[in-house]
Amino acid sequence: MLRTFAGCQIVLALSACATQAPEPLPQVALAESAGAPTPAPAIGSSPCAPIDQPFVGTLCVPGGPGRHPAIVFFGGYGGNGDARRLALEFAERGFVTAAVSYFGVAGAPRTLVDVPVEIGVAAVAVLARRNDVDPARVAVMGTSKGGEYALLVAATSPSVKAVIANVPSPFAWYGLGTRGVPTGCSWARGGRPLPCVPEDASASKEIWKAMSAGNPVSFRAAYEAAARNTTAVERALFPLEQIAGPVLCLSAADDQVWNSSAQCELAMTYLRGHHHPFADRAVSFPGAGHEYLLARAGTSAAMNTAPMGAGGRMAFGGAPEADARAAQAAIEAIDDLLLYRGVDEHRLR
Repeated sequence: MLRTFAGCQIVLALSACATQAPEPLPQVALAESAGAPTPAPAIGSSPCAPIDQPFVGTLCVPGGPGRHPAIVFFGGYGGNGDARRLALEFAERGFVTAAVSYFGVAGAPRTLVDVPVEIGVAAVAVLARRNDVDPARVAVMGTSKGGEYALLVAATSPSVKAVIANVPSPFAWYGLGTRGVPTGCSWARGGRPLPCVPEDASASKEIWKAMSAGNPVSFRAAYEAAARNTTAVERALFPLEQIAGPVLCLSAADDQVWNSSAQCELAMTYLRGHHHPFADRAVSFPGAGHEYLLARAGTSAAMNTAPMGAGGRMAFGGAPEADARAAQAAIEAIDDLLLYRGVDEHRLR
């Protein structure tokens, strides 16, 4: 079956993409089956506090009695800053939240190479066991590489009951080593790297040439070139059919990092082909760039380019007004998914 992947035609045979599942990932239980729920710690006047065990990140606990819905957030390659902001914002709305640092901290790989899925699974387990969390309403959300990781974590942990994948990939890309140099594979399970799509060396050289010239650099062409390796794409697809709840895939039509709209479309095709029994949904925001969600605070918070090494700039795409519109629509779509009583309300009848 021919699928349009940005400006390229990527051949993804239905036999590989929609009917033959990748090797199933074991359902990693870790602490999910252990003992009584973890008590809610006192956090003082702020709903959020940094933690370093059993994962490194931020834990936010809303006020009020009873069991709350929960969200585990994963940031992208640029760090966990916006994941922490989202964790605070959703805690203020009544969610127990965690922003998890899955690389570059103690107990995790230094770079985004061979990052264990077990880090994210353990974070989900911690929240699902809390006595102030409704275990039927535990979600994960990630942006960019964090969206890629969120889909992998959700396909591995049965405790995840909903996924918000923001400008993600439904398959594993190459890792990002020191200074972002393509290195190995991004993810690992049980100490072994998971299959990934390798870089296209010639396309990467063109990127570095543009960077050296001081021009705004779009990485989209390099990812598109690498995606022509359809055999690698098929091997690197996550077994999304193992996700125990609905998937909301959000993308930016003017994404200049990678073609998130095509990648969300591929995720939906895969889920439909595997008869995923939930109301999965993809939304592509016109004119928006890769970092559009930052503009939920307004146009002044939009980030359409950013400085890189050697005096260059990285292009994210979009424009402040389009990003702000997209961010507002994204929050509404997330609310539509998360403001429900249980996962069965999103099961297809």
